[in-house]
Amino acid sequence: MISIDSWWDSRTRNRFEAILELVMDAVADDYERLEMIMATINESYPVDPALKGWEALKAAPVSRHEGVQALRELTGEGYAQAYVYDAAENRFRAVGFGKEQINDLWFYATPKGLNAVKQFPPQLNESYQ
Repeated sequence: MISIDSWWDSRTRNRFEAILELVMDAVADDYERLEMIMATINESYPVDPALKGWEALKAAPVSRHEGVQALRELTGEGYAQAYVYDAAENRFRAVGFGKEQINDLWFYATPKGLNAVKQFPPQLNESYQ
């Protein structure tokens, strides 16, 4: 298993590490479902001129399976939290990651994750300051 703590400090990354960065950024500003995360990474990020030159984008397109793996890793390491939306209470409730429930889960960065995102290139983290 990749040590995410060392990954953010490293300049040498493999494809999965770049995917972790893409997914982490996608969940850093709002609650997101898997399909929203995948659309952001595969459709919005590649055409955003502000993101030109972001090394992690070389990993796109990202498959659904890779997105699920990244979410499992990020939640397991405390960088993101899985939630379910409780319509009766009109709020999100934190839950553990479950691949079986992936279509019902929402994801959001934890404080640890937001601190990690601040290390991303400056044009990316302006909205997280």
